[in-house]
Amino acid sequence: MGKKTVLCIDDEKIVLDSLKKELKNALGKEFNIEIVESGVEALELFNELHNDNIEIPIVISDFIMPDMKGDEVLKSIKEVNPKVYSIMLTGQATIEGVTNAINKAGLYRYIAKPWETHYLVLTVLEAVKSYQKDVELEKRRMELEEANQKLIKLDQAKSYFLGLLSHELNTPLIGINGNAKLIKEISDDPDIKESADSILESEAKLRKFAELSLLITRIQTNKYETTFYEEKLFDTLEASLMNFKTKFEQSNVQVNKYFSCDDKLYKMDSSLICKTFDIIFDNCLKFSKENNEISISAKQDSNHIYMIIRDNGIGFSDKSIENLFQPFSADELMSHSEGTGLSLAAAKVIMELHNFKISAKNAIDGGAEIHLVF
Repeated sequence: MGKKTVLCIDDEKIVLDSLKKELKNALGKEFNIEIVESGVEALELFNELHNDNIEIPIVISDFIMPDMKGDEVLKSIKEVNPKVYSIMLTGQATIEGVTNAINKAGLYRYIAKPWETHYLVLTVLEAVKSYQKDVELEKRRMELEEANQKLIKLDQAKSYFLGLLSHELNTPLIGINGNAKLIKEISDDPDIKESADSILESEAKLRKFAELSLLITRIQTNKYETTFYEEKLFDTLEASLMNFKTKFEQSNVQVNKYFSCDDKLYKMDSSLICKTFDIIFDNCLKFSKENNEISISAKQDSNHIYMIIRDNGIGFSDKSIENLFQPFSADELMSHSEGTGLSLAAAKVIMELHNFKISAKNAIDGGAEIHLVF
């Protein structure tokens, strides 16, 4: 690729010679200065340079020329390369001509003849600087676009892998579960029964991982078949509480509700919202002590219901809050034990699917709070 080129167009050679001299002194060896005496010749030279991949940051054109007016020349050049900065240099341009150049050729500046050398040079240098900034921004945009496309492909590959892994895990897990239960039933050996229980516990964790990762993947790739109906929010909450009634009783955990609002109908997939509550209550049970309390409070304004579900457990570590709802990242950071990161990530995906919100914080006097906005 050759030097960058400034193209000057005027039907008076004395004007072109003056332009070339002044611009050469200002731009130095970094630029070539090309001069032509007609619009037709200018378009031919411009196309030739453009096809040879010569950068042409600036085109300076007179307005009144015998074959083509300057605004038409600049318009044709701009159609070939929209990045070019165009300057009209004339003492006879009409308002219509200048307007046409501004609207159709993206005119950068209009300089009247006779010009002041200082002003002309300053205008050209500013145009060059603006052009170079545009080029740099375009380069950065292309780099970001390329990086974004790579991230999209990686994310698609991750989603495909998680979906495939989750699907393929289900079949062997069914076999593991069945055989472990059978071993437990037919054996009288306490050690074997204990080993069978360990197998069942591990199988349950793997099954939960498979279910949650497959759920997240299907929702994020728009492959989850949702069924949205008008449902009452508190009815869905009660359905989840019923799911955990036995577990709450076994752990002697008291659930207290403090509602200062009426129930509202929401268009939602109630099975998914119930799943969100299940995830939250499951984590509350894991990280709360026995003989403790889980509180559920709700209030509303004209458009929203605000719900807080709080346990009295150990709360979140300071580092965990930022990444709490990111898949696989929260587990390593939390003072809570394994499993929370993926489950809360699933809860966030479900809430966002409904345009609801979920967040978390530590209560002032201990325990963790999950904040839900419907």
